[in-house]
Amino acid sequence: MPRFLFIVIALLAFQASALAENRSGQVDATVARLGTLDATERELLEPFLARGPVLLTEFSNRQTDLPAVIYAAAIHAPAQVVAEVIGHPDRYPSFMSGLGSVDVRSSTPTMLAFDWTWGVSLFSMTGQNVMTTYPASAERGYRFDIRTIGGELGIGRVMWRVFSDGPRKSVVVFSSRLDMRDANYITRQLSQGGNGVNRTINVAVAMVTLLEIKEQAETLVGSHVNTRAPAKPLQRPDVDMNALRGILGRGYLVFMDLDGYTMQRVTVVGRTGANVQRVRRVMLDPEEFGQSLLHGTCAQIVEKTEAGVRFEWEIPIPLIHVGGEMILRPSPSVIAVDGLSGTLSKGRWRFDTHSYRGGEAGVVAWATFDPADSPKFIRKLIAGNTYFSHGFVAATQLAVMRSLRTRVHGWRR
Repeated sequence: MPRFLFIVIALLAFQASALAENRSGQVDATVARLGTLDATERELLEPFLARGPVLLTEFSNRQTDLPAVIYAAAIHAPAQVVAEVIGHPDRYPSFMSGLGSVDVRSSTPTMLAFDWTWGVSLFSMTGQNVMTTYPASAERGYRFDIRTIGGELGIGRVMWRVFSDGPRKSVVVFSSRLDMRDANYITRQLSQGGNGVNRTINVAVAMVTLLEIKEQAETLVGSHVNTRAPAKPLQRPDVDMNALRGILGRGYLVFMDLDGYTMQRVTVVGRTGANVQRVRRVMLDPEEFGQSLLHGTCAQIVEKTEAGVRFEWEIPIPLIHVGGEMILRPSPSVIAVDGLSGTLSKGRWRFDTHSYRGGEAGVVAWATFDPADSPKFIRKLIAGNTYFSHGFVAATQLAVMRSLRTRVHGWRR
């Protein structure tokens, strides 16, 4: 019976894939192609991986209107150990916070069908997944594909790639795409904020999954660092924008500097498709910049003084209403934005530009802030889960960069 059940599930998944492509040529999130990082890109990102996870978010995907998020992380454990952790979902509840249960419905040597339940203090969710395990090789490493074919988080697909980096280290590339537009009430309400909100939750959920897999693998071999370091002063990151120009043609890069469990800094870099003068004009206008953070965002200048430009901002997302007051401090080089009151009142953001040959501007944006300095809904969501907090930080900084690019190309002043 278990094998028969598995065959039925596999046939249903295949049929769903065959019907997923619509007349416009787009396919759903369980079928659309997921990108990864090739050997050259992983080598290029190696200095950043030494400090924490790296995230690449695609600009676009011709198969879907929901581009993927692609994480990479260095893990201090052999690739075989990491693959063993990933390849046994039935063991996930023992180390993944919030994951209540994983029930295996059927399995073969290469495919596994399982149901899961997950919950936080505010709500719980269920889902149905099918995992495919591919043969490992020295060149391609280990590969696992997981399709979420139903449940309250929506549908989607993730792909794990595990590459050996010597006898005691490995590099993991984790690609993910979630479509929450047909999910439970709470996630549907959140996704009404547009693809930006969908991407935000995808970034946060993927971060939690990746870092909990990393922690478990490192714990098994005794290499996990279980400390909380004190916060350090916010400093400009060392980023070679010319070296990154090629990969930035795919999307934005997010670098996370972790010191044990402490997020010291999050950095986003990207190309803008516009010149430096145009980009800086938008940066220096908080009303223009703020209007595209997320759907419905608004910002209004309160006062201009020698100290800077004080402005109020607001994001009225269903279930999450955030806002406050900040000050923008202009300079010929680095532009500073500091929280004053309300949500993220202790946040610090810094922006600088880079001029590529040919005149295109690149942007380096780095920040530090505490997601606990947020509305009750977000505080409840991240309560007790440091990794979800890190994911929220990365997603927020990414939204700032996307806002900048959007306003640069829509700017008319």
